[in-house]
Amino acid sequence: MKYLLLVPFLFSITSFAQDSEYKYEPVVNKAEYYIGTYNNGKDLDDMVMWYQKFADWAEDQGDVYDTMTVALLTPYFNSDLSAVDVVWVNNWPSSVEQFKGLETWVTGGGDKLLRTLPSTNSEQVDAWQWTISDPAEFGVGDMMYATYSDCSNAEGVNNNNVYDLYMDFAKMVKKDGDTIGRKMIVPNAGRALPEGVDFIRLMYTASISETGVNQALYNDKFADRQETKDLQASFTCTNARTYTGLVMRAPE
Repeated sequence: MKYLLLVPFLFSITSFAQDSEYKYEPVVNKAEYYIGTYNNGKDLDDMVMWYQKFADWAEDQGDVYDTMTVALLTPYFNSDLSAVDVVWVNNWPSSVEQFKGLETWVTGGGDKLLRTLPSTNSEQVDAWQWTISDPAEFGVGDMMYATYSDCSNAEGVNNNNVYDLYMDFAKMVKKDGDTIGRKMIVPNAGRALPEGVDFIRLMYTASISETGVNQALYNDKFADRQETKDLQASFTCTNARTYTGLVMRAPE
């Protein structure tokens, strides 16, 4: 299925396995990232109009797409703005709903709709996502802000260890007003993580301005907390790239 895509080699069985040594069981969902460039003379307005064609088609498929969310991401702070124009991101509660949607797309005429897509995809990524915290509530038409970073675990630390520490941190900061959504992402197909990278970190807010508010809150209240120091010792991140994101579809 090629309805374009929000980003990231399959978690190893041991990485996804929940063992008694871990404090939290990861909350897992699936995502599809369709990464592309606009065709000649096309832009975000054309993509929004094309989305409406998709939405009309999806309405005719019963409840197949009721649990899928869609966001259109536009690169903002990025080291190579010529490489990507748009990322269409689908989020699903689980692989069951995701692949039911994929089957419907492939067998139900999605290829005909795809011919009018105003962009060309260079990557299509199927990814697992571990949810750490949710942002403030947002709806269709809202403009969110998202930052993706490549993250490497410290020696002797695995993704489950990081998740435990991140959950403790997220619970701590939420009490003082933090509204950042956080996920740990690993691609299942379509992209391999760079050598030495263990996961992609996603941090996102329900509006662009909220990102600034949360950054200031972190510096003022959380930077010196023990939960922060423990988390920072468990992994490091590089290659941050940011996107503004237009919310197109929310779960029904």
